[in-house]
Amino acid sequence: MANFSEAYDFALFEERSAAAPAVVEQPQQQPRRERKARENVVELPQEGTQKQVKPKRHVFRFVVYFLFSSVVFITVVSVVQSQVLLTELTQEINTVTDDLAKAESVEIQLNMQAALRMNDAQVEQYAAGKLGMSKISGTQVTYINVARADQGRVLQDLDGGSVLDKLLASLRSLFA
Repeated sequence: MANFSEAYDFALFEERSAAAPAVVEQPQQQPRRERKARENVVELPQEGTQKQVKPKRHVFRFVVYFLFSSVVFITVVSVVQSQVLLTELTQEINTVTDDLAKAESVEIQLNMQAALRMNDAQVEQYAAGKLGMSKISGTQVTYINVARADQGRVLQDLDGGSVLDKLLASLRSLFA
């Protein structure tokens, strides 16, 4: 691989005179302070570089930025807090749901145990032996005839009542 240093030789880019040879030898490097000013270097005006003015700080802009960042911060904090609260409530709901499922399972087991202990024959035996009950017989049955319509009799006549009684009676008849 050849070692080419032409890419870093700035002398190749300088203006050449007719008397100069086509191949330019590398000049000895001089310290930066002693180099001549080149004619093809553009100098920038010094007016703008010397004057560094600090920008004015606007109090109104600062207040607006502060309020805006406060609103954004409060919104982010409230969203995070809502998510934390939602997660806690979801965990609590899951815990209560598991407890409910366990309680329902225990209830089913207890109902099955109670059903096994108390069948119809045992209930009849307990009622007859301990409570003194017996099965229904024909002498215990009484039949009621409901074929006749119900009737009512007026025992007291209220035609001679006061005006207020008549007014109340008329209102009752409207709503009856």
